[in-house]
Amino acid sequence: MVNFIKRDGNDLFKNRFFRFIFKNKKFVFTLRILVAFLFFYAIFMGFYNSSKENIFTTALFWGIFWPLFIVTTLPTFGRIFCGICPHGFLGRYITKIGLKKSMPKWMQNRFIGVMLLFLGWWGVYYIFPGVYRTPLGTATLFLVMTIVAFIIYYLYKDMSYCKYICPIGTALRGYSKLSFTKLGSYSKACSECKTFDCAKSCPYGLSPFNFNKKSSMNDCTLCMECSHSCEAIGFKFVKPGNAIYKKFKTLKAEVWVFILILAAIPISMAFHHGLGRSNISDQMIWVKTAEFFKGFINFGSIDPVGLFAFLYATLFTVASAVIGMWIASKILKKDFNTVFYTLGYAFAPLFILASMAHALEFFFTSNSARIVEGFAWGFGMDVDVDPLAKRGDKWLMFFHMFRWIAVIWAFYILYKRMAYIDAPKKRKILAYPFASLLIIFFIGVNLYRNYVIDTYGRKAHHRGGMHNSRSVGMVPGQNIEIPKIKVSIKDIVWFTDRLPVKNPKASMKSMGHRRGNLYLKKLYLVSGTLQQPACVANVKGTFYTVDSNNSLKRVKPKYNGCATVELKMSENGYYKAYYLQKEKRYIRIAKYEYKHFRHGSNRESLNKLKPETVTEIPFDIIRLKSKDEKPHYREQSGDKITFKVVKDGKPIKGAEVTITTELGWQKHLVTGSDGTVSFRHIKDHFDNGKRVNRYFRENYIIAAYYKSSDGTEYVITQTSQFMPSRSEYQSKGYALVIAIILLIALVGGVAIYRYRTHKPFKEVILDE
Repeated sequence: MVNFIKRDGNDLFKNRFFRFIFKNKKFVFTLRILVAFLFFYAIFMGFYNSSKENIFTTALFWGIFWPLFIVTTLPTFGRIFCGICPHGFLGRYITKIGLKKSMPKWMQNRFIGVMLLFLGWWGVYYIFPGVYRTPLGTATLFLVMTIVAFIIYYLYKDMSYCKYICPIGTALRGYSKLSFTKLGSYSKACSECKTFDCAKSCPYGLSPFNFNKKSSMNDCTLCMECSHSCEAIGFKFVKPGNAIYKKFKTLKAEVWVFILILAAIPISMAFHHGLGRSNISDQMIWVKTAEFFKGFINFGSIDPVGLFAFLYATLFTVASAVIGMWIASKILKKDFNTVFYTLGYAFAPLFILASMAHALEFFFTSNSARIVEGFAWGFGMDVDVDPLAKRGDKWLMFFHMFRWIAVIWAFYILYKRMAYIDAPKKRKILAYPFASLLIIFFIGVNLYRNYVIDTYGRKAHHRGGMHNSRSVGMVPGQNIEIPKIKVSIKDIVWFTDRLPVKNPKASMKSMGHRRGNLYLKKLYLVSGTLQQPACVANVKGTFYTVDSNNSLKRVKPKYNGCATVELKMSENGYYKAYYLQKEKRYIRIAKYEYKHFRHGSNRESLNKLKPETVTEIPFDIIRLKSKDEKPHYREQSGDKITFKVVKDGKPIKGAEVTITTELGWQKHLVTGSDGTVSFRHIKDHFDNGKRVNRYFRENYIIAAYYKSSDGTEYVITQTSQFMPSRSEYQSKGYALVIAIILLIALVGGVAIYRYRTHKPFKEVILDE
């Protein structure tokens, strides 16, 4: 035993603060008692009050323990959570009075804990999404884990539960190799030691004085019992990931943890929570597979989409890792297992840093308030606090960099660990991209998710769309039901040229018709959502039409099951319809603009393309036409469109403008000093192949809102539509050609490989 040692500058125990936290026996013991109390109190409360009112149980387990504390400490200080874990803390005392048997060989399998984590935790999370989100489900999970842990602690010696059965034991052991701390000993002092107090005090039967020689801390949980018994133990700052760059005895379960947890968390969440909430979620293979099986299987309480998202994520992730490493092993001419388990440690940063980014962002935007309010409720207080940040705050983008740091780090680790493969340099260079196939797949998933969300948007959450009264009218002379809706002054209304009906397939679009020299188009005033509009039942405003010369005329609507106005068009130009309603300090306007140009229009018609408003309308939104726009221009996906918001004919700054497409994509902008905002049409026009055609038109609404200095609120909506870009169809042709070329190359490559590796038969003649 050593009582004094001169510590190195990078030794945390040299600092009073860290020395107090990690080496002060009383403080550590008190901290463990506090954590154990909170742990069991949260379980008790989960059973005592299992209603949604209990926000304490979920806040502790899913707010503090996971993901905040575990995820953020692993790549920094290592597995210090194990040092204060209630199971490990109490397990030491249970083991002392237990039977101290040797654990059977079949149980000494780290894959038991790995699969409990992968299937029992995350598999259940996706298949039965509501189970762990409730206080009762959370309490039941941790109570069962606690009972199993205590039984195993009582039966077997050397804290075997932590090594083999604990769901997060192997995971924390593997990811801790990325930390920038290392527990070890001062070699000079250890060379003179004869008592081995550090090893005797270790409840896990480890030898801390050998950690430096093995370049590994084995199953050390940083309980710090060894540091309490001997001063020769040091806890040092090292280069991040220092342990993972060195040569050590690899552990198969650790590599599989990196792969399976990557599949279960970042990849599955990207599939289910990211892509699954986009406007093209129904095009994803896991959604289509779920829909297929739902045709003849009753899933009951199972979430089939979550199930297949989890399965596909696992399949793609494992396939990327195994296939990539198999090809690399062939290039390197080395045993597959040697290559796989030597280089597989490069996958470690992908999950932990990506999850760390999510955990920190979630903490500032939601979790901080959830934890404070949860603890307050747990101890009989009622506290309402705001999160530390709001979604969309620019500084939160800093956390998004973590996943790309993880990618760079993974490539670097792979490069460093290539040194332990005995192969020519050229072969290593050729094998490197294949060995990194899982990293490339991770990059692809993130880029594709960002592309889909940016291009097609998230599914809109319609607020203010729940109305208090619905009725159904009938179109005179037709057996078609028309939904009607009562709206409040703050519900938006708009014009549509499609008569809303209860059955969308029976919806009739006003294509326009001629009456003498006039071209007529019917418009209907509706509210609700673009997918399910309903006629406004309580019309109180005034209707206007505006001709191509910008002359405004008040018109009386017709009620053919729906408030209807007609645009009467004779000359070339833009025609408009307005609905204006004023109540107290709220002004609501609906606008429709229609372009009527005959083929072969003369140059004078082009002058009527300039944007205009009318003085009688106090608040307006105008689409600005580009200089080279022609009379027969049609908006297409990918086009940039610009709108100007004006009040009393003058552009206004600070108006909120939102675009919402028929398939649910939304984007929100605020006007600048010139009163303009610009959007780019998304490419979300396909739906099960039916809408991928040149004749499809997708409707959208532009809504502008402004509150003036006198408190008057203005809102205006304008509807229009856009069509698929021609390049969308050309890209499909290009994709088909590329796919055929790749297929030919693949088949040709396999044929060449087989030809080159084929050994022709040689006749051997023995001269006897």
